Amino acid sequence: MLLLLQEEIEELERENRLHSQQEAMLKAELRDMERSKKREGVDMTYLKNVILKLLETGEVEALLPVIGMLLQFSPEEVKKCQQAYSSAREVPPSPASDASGSGLSLFSRFSFT
Repeated sequence: MLLLLQEEIEELERENRLHSQQEAMLKAELRDMERSKKREGVDMTYLKNVILKLLETGEVEALLPVIGMLLQFSPEEVKKCQQAYSSAREVPPSPASDASGSGLSLFSRFSFT
């Protein structure tokens, strides 16, 4: 009898863990859907201007939070962007980027020729 009760407890604990995992997945999916819904009302002209300002000036610290808010970035996506920016800052600029006179521009990382 004791063995049956222990097996039942183990089964209930497994089910509880499974339900907890399902709950976490559903909550994450709900947050993604909420962010997606909020993106629908974004003023595209404002977003375009913010992205242009970012590319022209390289003011990532100031403008990344704005873009993240407009596009409803998840905390993980914001972190990825910050890490990518930090990594990019560690790479020395190429000689071609100095030709424009503005080493701060994010355009300096691209070649348009």
